[in-house]
Amino acid sequence: MKRTIIIVLFLFAVTVGAMVMTKTPASLFAKGSESPKAYAIAFMAKPPHDVALGADDLTLAQFAWNEFLALNWRSSYFNSGRTYQRGEPDYGWSYSSERNGYPDLAVWETYNHRVELRPGNDNMLPFDKIPNYSYTKASFTPDIYTDAHLFHNLDENNEIGSCNMYAHTNLYGQKQQILFQAKVNRSEYEYIRKYYNTAAKLKAANINTYRNIQAYNQYFKGGTSSCDCPESEKVVCLPCGTGSNASGSKDEEGAIEVKTAWRKLLPEDGAADTYFKRKVITYRQNPDGTTALINDTYLLIGIHIIHKTRNYPNFIFATWEHEDVTKPQQSIGYVKLDDSGREYGGLIVGYPRVHDPIQATNQANYEAHRLLRSVSTNSVWQHYNLIGVQAQTTNNSNSNNFFLANYVIESDTTLQIFRGSSINTPIDSGVNIIYNGKQFSMGGCQGCHGVAQFRLGADCSFVCDTVNKPVDKPDIGQNSDKRLRYERAFRKIERLSIK
Repeated sequence: MKRTIIIVLFLFAVTVGAMVMTKTPASLFAKGSESPKAYAIAFMAKPPHDVALGADDLTLAQFAWNEFLALNWRSSYFNSGRTYQRGEPDYGWSYSSERNGYPDLAVWETYNHRVELRPGNDNMLPFDKIPNYSYTKASFTPDIYTDAHLFHNLDENNEIGSCNMYAHTNLYGQKQQILFQAKVNRSEYEYIRKYYNTAAKLKAANINTYRNIQAYNQYFKGGTSSCDCPESEKVVCLPCGTGSNASGSKDEEGAIEVKTAWRKLLPEDGAADTYFKRKVITYRQNPDGTTALINDTYLLIGIHIIHKTRNYPNFIFATWEHEDVTKPQQSIGYVKLDDSGREYGGLIVGYPRVHDPIQATNQANYEAHRLLRSVSTNSVWQHYNLIGVQAQTTNNSNSNNFFLANYVIESDTTLQIFRGSSINTPIDSGVNIIYNGKQFSMGGCQGCHGVAQFRLGADCSFVCDTVNKPVDKPDIGQNSDKRLRYERAFRKIERLSIK
């Protein structure tokens, strides 16, 4: 009898070990459940291209985690043995082989920065170039000890002109500002480089798209989708991708944008071994008017992944946070900005999250974290939580995740409850997006990005709009005129509309 038990236990251990080594999705018990739950989250080197129309909340959350795990796969950039390629995975790497908590360079890190997409000198370079950041109105102080070509360029210091964010306010007040950056994948970059590689060309396409939307509720007359718009229409119509194969297919994955939020590594953080850490570029204004370019170590605290697919051409929005961001000892706070970019009203700390993650999102987090722990006990990603996913465009404000917002990327009440026609009218329930030839007042991330579609003709993308593009300078200090610039852009493009 004892021998039989030993044999059975041995075979069970071998089976489980094989599942972990091959990273095959396993059937596991859901947290708090008495029945097995299909384990749909898996390690894959390439992100899934799409998810079924009408997918339920759990399926969307699992899709989002599969994207997240693929984009955090080790990049082949330093390991290809041939011409460097950005945005491509190292197929020889696996999560089970990682011993440092995260790879030395992840796929999404090698995407092109918004300033590479819209460079100050108006000269887009090939996607696989070394990172290069060109601004039109910034004179940088040369420093032989500073690397100006890092993959992380934290050149945004506010939430779309709505508020400034600060970390450890209990210790530093408003001295440790949270910084942001935005990146795009190869599909989006090469589309813009092929068709609208100068500011003038892209602006003309923005205007054409805006006029068509106002006249037809479509990107062009007679159109039925914002995928595969004819080149002859000269509209901004980012790629939707091809198929749903995630097994390493070379099929185009569709436009993907990644926005991230960071805070500085401080002495109080110690080793910060539950965080994704990177050496980054930040900026400081010198007394003589020049800009100092600084290298420092920052911690990733928030990440958006947005993906334009065929089933969801208004993008699928998914957002994650580090588990610490809402803890009192982090003392994260914000100060609102007025229309001209000046802070007002004082520091707000300990603000509530207006809409908590739903049960399906929490279930997907449990599955993803369990999968990560099954191959690596020190993976930092088990300390990052999916907050929610938006896919379907709808007017139903009672639908799950309708007001999707990240605690450190959409923090103030303007953005946490956004359902408006602009940043200055965030809760007017005005039209902000179109879908299938109809107008909608969408909430949260998709509603906000919809403003870039409906009012700026930029296909739900703020990096492809007409505001401050080419990018003239990095954000520095505590003031920003970004909000005012958007309002000016709204008025300007509306004057160009066909009445």
